[in-house]
Amino acid sequence: MKYRMIGLDLDGTLLNTEGQISPENVAAIQRAQDAGVMVVPCTGRSWKESIRQLVNFPNPGLGIFTTGAMIADIQSGQSVDLAMIEPHVSMQIVEKLRDLPEAVLILTDRHITGYDYLVTGNGTLTHNTQWWFGESQIVTYFKKDISLDDLHHALRVGMVANGPRAMAASQEIEKRLGSQVNMHCFEAVHQPDPNECVFILEIFGASVDKWRGLSWLAGQEEIKLDQIVMIGDEINDIAAITQAGCGIAMGNAIDAVKAAANHQTLSHDEHGVAYAIDQLLAGQWG
Repeated sequence: MKYRMIGLDLDGTLLNTEGQISPENVAAIQRAQDAGVMVVPCTGRSWKESIRQLVNFPNPGLGIFTTGAMIADIQSGQSVDLAMIEPHVSMQIVEKLRDLPEAVLILTDRHITGYDYLVTGNGTLTHNTQWWFGESQIVTYFKKDISLDDLHHALRVGMVANGPRAMAASQEIEKRLGSQVNMHCFEAVHQPDPNECVFILEIFGASVDKWRGLSWLAGQEEIKLDQIVMIGDEINDIAAITQAGCGIAMGNAIDAVKAAANHQTLSHDEHGVAYAIDQLLAGQWG
């Protein structure tokens, strides 16, 4: 096989609707590794939010977390590369979000700061966020009034809110900061009433996306960029799918991902990762 690295998104891609890696996907990853291919989790989740789901990942090495802002050892969480947001940029984001009903969430590397999220602003944690933090055993640090000194380790600034508020906030930040940031706003929990849908707003440094993580790691491993495969399903996968040597959309991917990809595999509940890997190993997808 001409490809030497495969990046795998987690939610909606490697993980099924139960949040697990199927035995079929595990076996396919092992087949790729046996063929000399580096297989890398490439997720929007932080390391701590990913580790339980990756417990069965074969031969774990390095993973790409926080949409490319952090590259770390899968087992220990020790980072080897970080892409922070400039403190003055983080502060401008916080100033735009701080008076909304939902708390502002600033993700950091817990091995540096001692916590996963700095929670700030005048809002409160949503029930979804409280549940997620408990489920993932997240360490939080609450500080209502912050200074630039608190923002030297920000990997991501964001919030969880309903659709209209999250979209309005993203538009305001786009107007104010534009090319200084990279931003995603997407639906996490769908409800019939748009005001009850749960959206996630995520803001990173300008150059941060999953392709940044994959290309950095490829450089360390002396892998050419056209030897990279990316498999994903959501908006934060598009940059990597577009720029990789081979971009593969899941059967359950959003339309924009399918349009950007070279190939489409089965859904995440049909072991789509395994199907894609086998097509690659057989030389059917080039």
